[in-house]
Amino acid sequence: MNKKKIGFIGFGSMGSMILNGFIDSGSINAGEVVVSNRTLSKLKELEEKYPEIEISEKNTNLAKKCNRIFIFVNTGEVKNVLDEINKYLVKDSHIIHISAGLSLETLEKSFSVKITRVIPSLTSEVKEGVSLVCHNDKVNLEEKKFVEDIFNHISQVKVVGEEDLDISTDLTSCGPAFMALIIKKFADFGADRSGISEKECEEMVLQTLKGTVKLLTEKEMTFDELISRVATKGGITEEGIKSLEKDLPAVFENLFNSTSNKRKNLKEDLNKQYNFN
Repeated sequence: MNKKKIGFIGFGSMGSMILNGFIDSGSINAGEVVVSNRTLSKLKELEEKYPEIEISEKNTNLAKKCNRIFIFVNTGEVKNVLDEINKYLVKDSHIIHISAGLSLETLEKSFSVKITRVIPSLTSEVKEGVSLVCHNDKVNLEEKKFVEDIFNHISQVKVVGEEDLDISTDLTSCGPAFMALIIKKFADFGADRSGISEKECEEMVLQTLKGTVKLLTEKEMTFDELISRVATKGGITEEGIKSLEKDLPAVFENLFNSTSNKRKNLKEDLNKQYNFN
């Protein structure tokens, strides 16, 4: 059978965002796509939007038609999906997954195929942010280019070694949530110290953030240049900067330690699932 189509298994929040982004950006054609999902009713809107898409009731039927297979299911479900389709995977099969904590090494011990890890970001919904990409040694240049090109349509691609993937994930994929919480707490504290509403404080901070990003990107200011422009010597801002420089390192050390410990526990659970010691 000619396995020319591109398969997508799983259509949850992140998977639907990515697939819609690929098709809307023109990086892939809807007619090339086969999609399967545990709950088929969730694909009804997709099918109505893109009638050319092929909906598959079974993952095995999808695997029979596709060499490139994107797996967008929860981390704990990846092995079940791969066990299910394994007999239909061939030498040139290329698995691309977005599951946090599931390393190339772990999958390679059970499945002898080409594997790419992609760590996307919610910011791809607005065609911004960074998608982290990591390939195993079996993925050739053409296959690497395919993955990197399509993700470049919805984000900026950064190819990293797996040893740097965890820290990079905290900075990019986890980053929007971390930044949103920091910004919210900053605004909330302003509301608590004033007669201004939380909503007004959030609007002021958000507009300030937008302007700050423009200065850093459009005006190409460095972080240090921006800080020095605002925090004039002997001024009020400088005192605030001193306080942040004193207290923030401990906050971020705790943050990175927390995410690192969570990944360590997840890896131990996955090793049990994949029957490794």
